[in-house]
Amino acid sequence: MVDQMKWLERRLGPWPVRVWGLILNFVGNTVAVYGAVRFIKDGSSLPILIIGVGLTLLCLLVLAVPSR
Repeated sequence: MVDQMKWLERRLGPWPVRVWGLILNFVGNTVAVYGAVRFIKDGSSLPILIIGVGLTLLCLLVLAVPSR
């Protein structure tokens, strides 16, 4: 499985794809927290919360593969 994930180490611009994934994970965390605060405050933004949590889980599943 590790051999199949070599594309995470390929450079895309100034950083490897893995770093871009971590940045995307940070964005997903931000969206999830925003959705959670809005959901707790007034009961809205459940879709935003679900999108943020889904994006975070997707990033974790892909990026949790160990590096060489």
